[in-house]
Amino acid sequence: MNTLTTTAAGFAPVKIMGIQYHHARTFDGGDLYLTRYGLPFKEQLRPENWRESDWFLAHRQQLRGTSMIYRTQTKPAGGVGLDIVVRYNRVGEELPVDTLTLEKFITADFNSPFEEIAILNELRHQRLADGRRIIPTKKPLAVFAPPDLLHLWQTGRLESKIAQKLASYPEAQLDIRRQYIVIYGWIDGLDAVQMADHLKLAGAERETFLAETTNYVINELAAIGFRVLDMKPAHIILRLGPDNRLRRRKNGKLLYALVDYELLDRID
Repeated sequence: MNTLTTTAAGFAPVKIMGIQYHHARTFDGGDLYLTRYGLPFKEQLRPENWRESDWFLAHRQQLRGTSMIYRTQTKPAGGVGLDIVVRYNRVGEELPVDTLTLEKFITADFNSPFEEIAILNELRHQRLADGRRIIPTKKPLAVFAPPDLLHLWQTGRLESKIAQKLASYPEAQLDIRRQYIVIYGWIDGLDAVQMADHLKLAGAERETFLAETTNYVINELAAIGFRVLDMKPAHIILRLGPDNRLRRRKNGKLLYALVDYELLDRID
């Protein structure tokens, strides 16, 4: 890695896949990489301020999905706490998707933590012809790699997949034995399934709402050259306005945020 001079509070700048991070070794021997969004919250994001065992168990809430993903809070630092989402990255693991999908996207793999943030950064900067940014997302705050070295059978990773990632971007220095946790800012709202429950939709009306919402997001992503391989209604966050109706953009189109990126990819 290209480690340069030390920055604030012991963090040193390092660029990985075109993204500028601020890296520090943590008190327990782990590695913390802050993005520009995470740097102002460097104290809150130190692992002792959110991952300490008793604190994490007391504050975590497991979120919908197949991965290990939690909403939690940090301990206050300087009187300020932070609502965050932490997800254990599945780089190198087999995709738990159906055979038809695998045949259609035969080269698909879970993004590594740094790959995920790089692709997400591209998506966050895409705009429509009228200059409007099309898809709000969670802000990527950090990547944390705990110091513990796991046995290969514990990780569930394939050596061939990790080798392929390392060949593509060796500066990431992925270790097949280490866990990688991606940390995001929390976005308020309800996912599309929760929203259907809140609106008391049932039967065909519910199925139509979920299908139309999901297809709408898929089409908007495709229009700017992106896709999420396993797009689900749970990946789409919606909000209600004061009139208890779904919030919309000024042009009347649905207002939403995309919140899952481990299979976010560019369309060739």
